[in-house]
Amino acid sequence: EALGLSVVELGKQLRAAYDGLLLQRFQDGADEVEVRVELGQATQRRLRHLDELPIRLADGRFVPLGSVARWESQRGFETLRHAGGRLATTLTADVDRRQNNVQQINQTLAETTLPELAARHGVEFSLEGGSANQRDAIGDMRIGLLLGLLLIYIVLAWVFGSYGWPLLVMTAIPFGLTGALFGHWLVGMDMTLLSLFGFFALSGIVVNDSIILVTFYQRLRAEGRAVRAALVEAACQRLRAVLLTSLTTIAGLTPLLFETSTQAQFLIPMAVSIAFGLAFATLLILLIVPTLLSFYEEWHARRAPAAPLPVEGG
Repeated sequence: EALGLSVVELGKQLRAAYDGLLLQRFQDGADEVEVRVELGQATQRRLRHLDELPIRLADGRFVPLGSVARWESQRGFETLRHAGGRLATTLTADVDRRQNNVQQINQTLAETTLPELAARHGVEFSLEGGSANQRDAIGDMRIGLLLGLLLIYIVLAWVFGSYGWPLLVMTAIPFGLTGALFGHWLVGMDMTLLSLFGFFALSGIVVNDSIILVTFYQRLRAEGRAVRAALVEAACQRLRAVLLTSLTTIAGLTPLLFETSTQAQFLIPMAVSIAFGLAFATLLILLIVPTLLSFYEEWHARRAPAAPLPVEGG
């Protein structure tokens, strides 16, 4: 400062020395050539030459950089990246799935490490890449799940001509989801995005078994059978059909569950969701759905208006 220098002036001279000064551009055929003046490559690559770099003063004299400035060295960024117009850095990592999984690591980072860094250094953070894609996919799948359940209900309500019977049929869906979660726990597998896709497929499959049982029960009731007798008869007569519907699907997915090739590994979570969910739902459909049908019939009978008593004429 005593010699009339500033940080800005030093920066300009350092940039000119190491990045070069553009003197002119000229056309060489189809190419445009830039003429720059800068330090030689051998000088730029040696740190000791930085201390001896001549700095030009306002009066035209030159002094070595080491006599007019102090600096310290530290590790810097190879490149500067921006996100949304703001300076940003990206951290990526490969996960050893035998030790941990991406969801648990991201959850731990978002709850402990990253908030501490943000509070300490005044930075902002976000989980992008595969995590952002998965987050967006799950958000879309919520909408898809509601739409799928609504369409299933509309189709069943149109077929049965009732608002209550479709709900009884669709009670099989939570049973299947419970079995899918139990299957992941049993095989020691973490939930993945494809597991959720398996839930979607499972929701449509398990309804079939429930439809088989309910439609046969309605036929028996239309023939004049009592509620209890119709329930027992429907469960017994449709046992083979329900089991065949489920076992054929499970048998078709079993080879995939035991596949060890790398290409098939990402499909196994979906197969686990469908196979275990369908097996679990089949057993519960044969036990729980008849019970719910009995409760529904009893509730419906209570709400029905009583028949008028006959009145004798005078």
